[in-house]
Formats: sequence, C-alpha cells, structure tokens
Amino acid sequence: MTAAKASTTTDEYVTKKQITTRLKRSAGQLDGVLRMMAEDRPCEDVLVQLAAVKSSVDKAMKLVIARNISGCVDQMSTDDVENLAHSLDLLLKTK
Repeated sequence: MTAAKASTTTDEYVTKKQITTRLKRSAGQLDGVLRMMAEDRPCEDVLVQLAAVKSSVDKAMKLVIARNISGCVDQMSTDDVENLAHSLDLLLKTK
C-alpha cells in the first residue's frame, strides 16, 4: 500500500471532522455543566452531565488513537490491515 493510499484510508476511516465534531459536542456539554453549576442544580443532575462529558471525551480520544494507528498501515499486508481495522472497530465500540 502506498503512502497516498494509506492517507486516503486513514482519512476515510476516521476523519478530522469526526474528531472535531466530537470535541465540539464535548465542549457544549461542558458549557452546560457550567451553567448547571451557576444555577445551583442538584448534584445528581450535574454528575449525570459530567459523566456524559467524560464519555464524549473518551470517544474523541479513541478516534484520535484510531486515526493515528490507521495512518501506520502502509507497510502492512492486506490481511494485517483488515485485522487492524476490525480491532479498531472493536476499540471504537467499547465504552
């Protein structure tokens, strides 16, 4: 696989736009938590939203890792690339 093809594969697998969108969503959720704190909302409500922020940031981290790993496939066989893609899919589905 050539470097250009690896770049195309990487871009198709996990795009910068996907990561950016996820991070913007996380930022919006965190802004909501700050508003909740200013409004003296109940602890339970704040914690639920903080858990959502944490989950969203974790997902963004996995996307960044997947993008980085999938960018390293130019020296791998087709079978190895398919196995890696499957492993990355599993990683992205985990919580």
